[in-house]
Amino acid sequence: MIEVWHDNSIRKVSFVSDLHWLSSRSIADQYSDSIRHAIKQADLCVWGGDLFDFRWSRLENEESSIQEALDWLERWYVAFPEKRFVYLNGNHDAHTKFQDRLIQWAESRNRFTAGIECLRVAQTLWLHGDVIEGGGTSQGFEDYRRLWRHKPVANKFHSGLYDAAIAIRLHGAASWTVHREKATCLRVAKWLAEQPVEKTAGIKRIVFGHTHRRIDGACIDEIEFHNGGAAIKHVPFSPITVDVDPG
Repeated sequence: MIEVWHDNSIRKVSFVSDLHWLSSRSIADQYSDSIRHAIKQADLCVWGGDLFDFRWSRLENEESSIQEALDWLERWYVAFPEKRFVYLNGNHDAHTKFQDRLIQWAESRNRFTAGIECLRVAQTLWLHGDVIEGGGTSQGFEDYRRLWRHKPVANKFHSGLYDAAIAIRLHGAASWTVHREKATCLRVAKWLAEQPVEKTAGIKRIVFGHTHRRIDGACIDEIEFHNGGAAIKHVPFSPITVDVDPG
């Protein structure tokens, strides 16, 4: 599940996740400058999952949503012809047809890698973060993702309820309650302990998304944890850029 990056020329990596582009709750446009700055600083940009939200898409059909997502990725790819990009899967963009199209799209772009769940660069691990779901076990995670792969687009009634919840900030309260900082980091650490030791030995930093709650360097068992939040209304967000040691 963990892919190891073997190119030692990478010195700085940016991480952008949980934009929830396509949904009415996304305010990703407001962060275009900070995303651009993060990519410009780095050698490698990791798109960290849930960039797109197919469950709550405001577009008229599935094909329109998929094409809009690919067009969005293309704009960034063209804007930075010297940068490398990796796309990590999230739950909201685990949509089966999108994943198939994304991999096909990436095959003709030699600076873009797709179809990866977790990426290790030197001593840093990058992942979406929904590995904490399903009890934090590998099987639980697989079961959780399977549910998301085939979820239909929400109807107008349920979308309206969701928008109302966002308006009164219920999502922020839920995130604060369910994803408390220390408990979340411990859940990620529990999942990490189940992974092959040859892929995890020496990891000193974990950067993830999913929980919609900022974490700025919390330290547990000598591992730093970072989370950029989410680009949705009333939630703090920022891309994360870190120096990595290829040694």
